[in-house]
Amino acid sequence: MAYELHGIMAGNVSIVTGENIKPSYGGDEEAFLRKVITPLYRVIDTEAKRSRNGTAPHAAWCNYDDLNEYFCWMTLNMRRVSLRSGNLET
Repeated sequence: MAYELHGIMAGNVSIVTGENIKPSYGGDEEAFLRKVITPLYRVIDTEAKRSRNGTAPHAAWCNYDDLNEYFCWMTLNMRRVSLRSGNLET
C-alpha cells in the first residue's frame, strides 16, 4: 500500500491505462475508509464485545495481539507461498 500511496501522491500515470494511478481498493470517495478501515473496525468491535469487558475466557475472543499475529502470519505465509512458486518479488 505504501507503493500505491507514493504513486497516488506523486501523480504517477499508469503505463498500461495512461490514467493517474488509483489504489487497488478503488478511487471513489472514502473508498479506503469503507473498504479497508470499516471492515477492520467491525472485526475489532465484534471481538471487543465477545470479551465481555475482558472477563470472557481468552479462547472465546481475539485480542489485539491475536489480530496482529493473524496479519503477521498471513504476510509470512504469503512470502512462503511466493518462495515455493519462485515468484517472490523483493
